Amino acid sequence: MSRYDVGPYVEVDVQELFADDDPDKVVLDVREPMETAHGTVEGALCVPLGRLDEALDQFPDDANVYVVCRSGNRSAYAAEVLSAAGKTDVKNVAGGLIAWVSAGYPISR
Repeated sequence: MSRYDVGPYVEVDVQELFADDDPDKVVLDVREPMETAHGTVEGALCVPLGRLDEALDQFPDDANVYVVCRSGNRSAYAAEVLSAAGKTDVKNVAGGLIAWVSAGYPISR
């Protein structure tokens, strides 16, 4: 399991997200609807990055939040936005859905 503190949030690998059995965790997929239509992490809240500001009140400031995108770039930016908005337990999932699928983890459509 890899964890890297990159400032206001932590970067984790897909194995950490897969292993987290916290039933209250939030998986936030910030890809566009045409991308999420092909599948995402089961139970993910899908909010395109451009609309993230509108969704900030959908979960508490201390929620356990994992942010995913296709490769980990948009989600890193989203993790910065969430942290700046006062969210305190934010994790960017390195490698995004590419790494998730490559690891053989399931997606839901």
